[in-house]
Amino acid sequence: MKEFTTIIRDPILSDKNQILSFCKKTFSWGDYISEVWDSWQNDNGLVIIEKDNTAVAMCHGVKFQNENMLWIEGIRVKENYRKNGFATSLIKYFEKIANDFGIKHLNMLVETENTQSLNLVKKLGYQIISKWNYFSLQSKKNSHTRIKFESIDINELKNFKNIRFVESWRWIPLTKDNFENLNFHDNILCQKNDGEVQSLGIISESNSFEDTIILTIIFGRYADIHKMIWHAQNLSVKKGYSKIRILTESDDLKMNNIGNKFPFYLVGKTL
Repeated sequence: MKEFTTIIRDPILSDKNQILSFCKKTFSWGDYISEVWDSWQNDNGLVIIEKDNTAVAMCHGVKFQNENMLWIEGIRVKENYRKNGFATSLIKYFEKIANDFGIKHLNMLVETENTQSLNLVKKLGYQIISKWNYFSLQSKKNSHTRIKFESIDINELKNFKNIRFVESWRWIPLTKDNFENLNFHDNILCQKNDGEVQSLGIISESNSFEDTIILTIIFGRYADIHKMIWHAQNLSVKKGYSKIRILTESDDLKMNNIGNKFPFYLVGKTL
């Protein structure tokens, strides 16, 4: 194994092209780093590993102080520099930040087929919390324009502390504060039967990914889920979005025109 001095630092202007040069085919569908680089570089959450005056690795972290969570994302290491502990160093860097800020929980996503990354985070004490599937959907107007969703109070969700919703590809724990904010903006999609909550979804507009609306399907009957999806389509047209991303623990949405499924593990660690 080669020996490298690990220098973790803030990004500089010249890093962008160096990093993006090896962030093109990370997944079977490509990569998203080029979409989020500018916003990540400006929010003080992006860090770089430099070797021989070259940016060879990166990672981004976001603190959710009220939710007691730090989200780790976008770990990338240039191919020639892998298996040198750089990914481990980046994860431990953000674990220290979490500890310094009194944050107890760290979370990230790992593609289910990425056994190397999954084995790494397990060695570092992370455990699989749940498996999620990502589906893409075309933004277009449909005929289901009169769908109505019902009002809901967080106290109607008996197990709300275990619920997460997706915002900018971050799985955020549901709290009373963010629930009220989502409710205020009509982003909670609820269907009931005899006063009991049967189906629940949450809409979010991505802060990092341009031109994207995200629908998190928490749980529900297929008929209600289809209503959520139709609603998301019409809303995306109304707001001028071309991309719809659906995140759900369901393996099959039983609906036509849904894109290919890409599965991920949500993993976590408590300090």
